[in-house]
Amino acid sequence: MRRDHLAFLLGGLAFGILIGFALFKAVATRPGAAPEEASSEIPAPAGPAAPTQSLAAGGGGGAPMLTEINALKERVQANPSDAEAWVRLGSLYQQAGMAEQAVQFYERAVALRPGDAALLNELGICYQAARQLEQALASFEKAQQADPASWEAIYNAVITETALDRFDKARTDLARLRKLKPDAPGLTALEDAVSRVEKERKASPSP
Repeated sequence: MRRDHLAFLLGGLAFGILIGFALFKAVATRPGAAPEEASSEIPAPAGPAAPTQSLAAGGGGGAPMLTEINALKERVQANPSDAEAWVRLGSLYQQAGMAEQAVQFYERAVALRPGDAALLNELGICYQAARQLEQALASFEKAQQADPASWEAIYNAVITETALDRFDKARTDLARLRKLKPDAPGLTALEDAVSRVEKERKASPSP
């Protein structure tokens, strides 16, 4: 077996080691968690890659997921143009709380599907989780360019802009979002969160 091929597959073992920790993390950050269990500063991102999804997305626990990981890695080794496999790898790693690895897989998928707004949104969520906020914002903006009706990308851009203290842009995008999707889930909570965070930042400016 080639050395690079072996190293790629061994990455799945590292994933398996973190399964137990990730299961705990997935429960601790579930929607509705108590304030001491999960941050309530701003709402969770909108989209399939949101990290509050169940870890066992494949319909099973850690062992089936590890089997799927290894099978997917075999697929992309055999066919690097298999976008669906890259997406699924990104999703699994994101759900396990391994955002930086998830980013790498989603980037491969986006390279194959550069105009896929939903995929760009998912990549942006992974960047958010990895605290790569400028990259996240760029990905959400590309998603909006690819599909102006992608309200999820605007929603997630507002979250990122708020984290970056770009409150004027966040309010502008909130107005766009309310016009585009007035019934967007969590919209009112997001508006309240932006106002609250802005007041808190102004009251306690960074040195």
